[in-house]
Amino acid sequence: MTEAAKSINYIQSELIPEMVERCELTIDGIDRNDTVRLDSVEAKPLQADGTFMLTVLYKVKVTLSSAKDGHLQQEHRLVVKITPQCAEEMYIGCQFDTLFENETTAYTDIIPTLGKADLYPRYFYSHRKPFEAVMVLSDYSIDGWKMAPMVVNLPLEYCLLGARALGRFHGECYALKEQHRESFDSIIGKFKEARYGSDPGNMKWMDIMKTGPVRAVKAVRESAFAELIPDEFLQQFAALLSDPWEYQKKSVIPEEPLAVICHGDYLRNNIAFKFADGKTPDKPTHAMMFDFQTLRYASPMIDFATFIANSTGYDVREQHFETIFKTYHDELVQTLCSIIETDPGDLPQHYSYESFRREFTHYYIYGFLIASSFLMILHEPMENIFAMEDWTLEETIEDAMKRGGAVLDKELAAMIYEIYKLHIKFGMDLR
Repeated sequence: MTEAAKSINYIQSELIPEMVERCELTIDGIDRNDTVRLDSVEAKPLQADGTFMLTVLYKVKVTLSSAKDGHLQQEHRLVVKITPQCAEEMYIGCQFDTLFENETTAYTDIIPTLGKADLYPRYFYSHRKPFEAVMVLSDYSIDGWKMAPMVVNLPLEYCLLGARALGRFHGECYALKEQHRESFDSIIGKFKEARYGSDPGNMKWMDIMKTGPVRAVKAVRESAFAELIPDEFLQQFAALLSDPWEYQKKSVIPEEPLAVICHGDYLRNNIAFKFADGKTPDKPTHAMMFDFQTLRYASPMIDFATFIANSTGYDVREQHFETIFKTYHDELVQTLCSIIETDPGDLPQHYSYESFRREFTHYYIYGFLIASSFLMILHEPMENIFAMEDWTLEETIEDAMKRGGAVLDKELAAMIYEIYKLHIKFGMDLR
């Protein structure tokens, strides 16, 4: 039996029936004395559609009815997330237990506190057992939400919606921090660092991470940007990022006063969009974040820089970066001020636009490092990413230097140019 077949059998014969029995899945508003009957369960694998995923997703349709009144029915459309069947070493190395624990914290402790449940998938259930983790959420696609059709280089209208959704989330979390610090500290105390909490066991991925900045600097020197960036800056940049893992690990350490609850992996893969009516079906109108497995307490620019570096293209940023950033910051400030009932001019200086721009100048390098090792997979997906385990060091580096081609080379070179310009503009040294 295939892994998918085993998972479908588990969902249909164990997971959903047990949730119904425990009343974790029921008919909304049903009388407490009534009994809910499980009529049917249908499950099928969710297609990746260009999205890189470590966990395995299944779309599930559940039909329930009342034991007293068979005409009283409800259909639930769900998404079930399950860890893949893998060796114990891989399970631990991917930190699946921590990933699912963080996401459970998001749905049980954070989102209910923010009071914006309609802006996130509905949470039903999760469990973590030795080398197995499961989560059940609503299928947001039923309500008209779906992924952006493009995997990279989102058009401006998508970028603005993504920035606004992130600004609202950060603003809500800052309000929680300002008004209910004890509760806020209790929540962030539950977070576990899902990416940098332990040294990576996959050395192939470390080789790819180290190759990314090398490729990017090479791309600069072979492009028109070479005349715009001093070679001394490129040498300093390469030296600073000689150990990307350590740089990123230090970057996620929270620094006050700007540290806030962060999504941790905010890019196109984890953003859903809602679209306009039938007359303009391709026009996005709202954005919603999901997949909180890398939740962390850190600089808000960890999220914004990840989004900018991995989901926007230089063609859009060159013309509209300030618009995107201002959209994010305005939404954050307006949300914060609305909740704590104050005027923007009365906020502490660290919430100012200038403060956030300087913060971004430093953390854009973090976003660049994510992009330098991950964008290649989005530009040119691997049929089986785990096949690289059998590659030699030379094969790994060769692939990392060319995957994604000239298009990716341009994007990586452009990011270094943007980082250089920002550091000059704000008089900041590389660090």
